[in-house]
Amino acid sequence: MSVVAKYLNELPSGGGFVYRGQSDESWGLTSTYYRRFNLNKSINKQRQPSQKQFQDYHETLINDAKSYHYHKEELSNLELLLELQHYGAATGLVDFSRDFLVALWFACDSNKDKDGGVFVLNSSDIDKFTQPKDDKSIFSECDKLQFINSNFKSNNRIFAQKGVFVFGNKTIDNAKKIKILKKQKKLILQELSAIFSIDEKSLFQDIYGFSMVNDVKHPIYEKTAEEYLLEGNQNYHKGEFKKAIEAYKKAIDIKPDEEAYYNMGLAYTMLNEKVNFEEVIKAYKKAIEINPDKDEAYYNMGGVYTVLNKFEKAIKAYKEAIKINPNKYGAYNNMGLAYTGLGKFKKAIEAYEKAIEIEPNNYDAYYTMGLSYTKLSRFKEAVEVCKKAIEIEPDKNEAYNNMGFAYAGLDKFEEAIEAYEKAIEINPDNYETYNNMGGAYVGLSEFEKAIEAFKKAIEIEPDKNEAYNNMGLAYAGLSEFEKAIRAFKKAIEIKPDDGGAYYTMGLSYTELSRFKEALEAFKKAMDLNPVVIKDSKQQKWHALETWINNLPDTDKKQQYLHTLKRLKDE
Repeated sequence: MSVVAKYLNELPSGGGFVYRGQSDESWGLTSTYYRRFNLNKSINKQRQPSQKQFQDYHETLINDAKSYHYHKEELSNLELLLELQHYGAATGLVDFSRDFLVALWFACDSNKDKDGGVFVLNSSDIDKFTQPKDDKSIFSECDKLQFINSNFKSNNRIFAQKGVFVFGNKTIDNAKKIKILKKQKKLILQELSAIFSIDEKSLFQDIYGFSMVNDVKHPIYEKTAEEYLLEGNQNYHKGEFKKAIEAYKKAIDIKPDEEAYYNMGLAYTMLNEKVNFEEVIKAYKKAIEINPDKDEAYYNMGGVYTVLNKFEKAIKAYKEAIKINPNKYGAYNNMGLAYTGLGKFKKAIEAYEKAIEIEPNNYDAYYTMGLSYTKLSRFKEAVEVCKKAIEIEPDKNEAYNNMGFAYAGLDKFEEAIEAYEKAIEINPDNYETYNNMGGAYVGLSEFEKAIEAFKKAIEIEPDKNEAYNNMGLAYAGLSEFEKAIRAFKKAIEIKPDDGGAYYTMGLSYTELSRFKEALEAFKKAMDLNPVVIKDSKQQKWHALETWINNLPDTDKKQQYLHTLKRLKDE
């Protein structure tokens, strides 16, 4: 919690309160006139001025101000007193603010070696001026406190400070005091400036205030590293990441600090434009140089390396994070993802198992472990961990989808379809689920249902070629080879280097005895990906070979024979 928030929590509940900040808590809650009246008297001899003394003093002050032409014709005597009070004249007014944070600033701005105080006063306990008065009657009840809300013609400074006043010839004894510790004054001022934009410039918004802020008593101000760090943090939380980075850099220029480097790495990753990952990694490495036990820096650096597909470096970073914090669930889980990126699925499973030891009820570890089991064709284990993931998060479709894929791997197509249906119930707009369900229907030779599933997948993702390719296979299963060819052509249109689509299209052309087109498709398939026809059997080519042999002996025939030989050899 911030130090300002700590003091905010001490405020009484409800409304109607006003606040006064004093940089020395030992001062009484009295007007500057009262202190001036007792200026040469010891604390034991201080006395209460009479009502006549009070009135005579203020009338003289007002007349003197007017004789110096310090007045505005439209201001009443009371309003003139308010201006004089804010420009430093001693009056019977006591400044308060409707804003606690403004009062807090005044409690911290000076007397750095003394505890300050914020006085909290319930304005409903004080008599009120209902409106400004322009005659001697403003002194008629000065023997009691009177509350003045300056919601009339006031100067910029009063407006900026949300000023209200208590007026009267007596001390204020019924206010609650919140003690402000001297050791926290500097940090409070930093937070008020960085978070709430409350500082001298915002509170003294007139030419006199400007001159005061820039007079000889005020040294030329240079922010500390801590202030720049705080500024960076506030910009980060406001989503102004470029400004945050600039502030962190300034903090680092003054004093290199692990938090500034680490937070700068976070800010770089949050930029909306292209992220400069080199700068992110550099920042995390600098944080680690300063504090080698910064496990979060290693952890985040692992995430960056994973995004860059630098999985070996990611794994190394996660291992360092785990050395520092052996119970860091996320490091194990993400290390599993990095091993998956390397195709080391057994290692990935070991990492996921460790993550589950730390957090036994975490959906992500079970789900991703299920994917690794599937990649290893260990479909039975995949089904079991997917079931566990579903127990933990029954409303997520991914685990149902993966479980369906694993059931299909076990040739349990009905169970697979049931899992896919559950996934669709949760998320009816998932391309992969419909595509996989179509595959399960093909496994059951229910080609019409398969085609419907593939069509639904295509509705969701019309620019993916797998569903078109699979739909072509389903049409071929129904011996509707023309429709199959149209589907394969669409798959190739989307992905021109799909050798599998060319090969299966060649088979459909063969079934239609369109041997020339079949040979062209097979040649293209072999040029793109010879692996797709490696399991072809000799008898598949009998009809094609007969057609070629019956052709006239030309160069074209020799080309066809060459293609056929490649088919047989593959």
